[in-house]
Amino acid sequence: MLRIAGLCWIAIAIIHMVVALATYFPQWQEIAQAGWFNVVAPDPFAPIFDREDAFWFMMLTPFFLILGQLCLWADRQKLTLPISVSGILLASAITGIFFIPISGFWLVLIPNVMMLYSSKSAKSQC
Repeated sequence: MLRIAGLCWIAIAIIHMVVALATYFPQWQEIAQAGWFNVVAPDPFAPIFDREDAFWFMMLTPFFLILGQLCLWADRQKLTLPISVSGILLASAITGIFFIPISGFWLVLIPNVMMLYSSKSAKSQC
């Protein structure tokens, strides 16, 4: 189950990156044209919200990849993840769904439930 959850997280990371590039392409063009360095939020008192939005949306992608790799690694090592990991992720997903129901937060439920099930079934076997 953890292997499938890991593959789901990696797929979500890829989807997230594609959506980030497609949705925020104009902002990434502005960032590139401005020279990349210190152009997302050069003045904290005069924020450029569309650039910051593009940046933070993209910055979430590596964490999805890390989760996917962690699940795959744990599966190969015949380990389970602490139930707190899936609990925190589930609480975050539910919060995201509550505040932004029409979003990709729904996708996160799939690997999250798999991780939770994997942790619970391993705990009950002990």
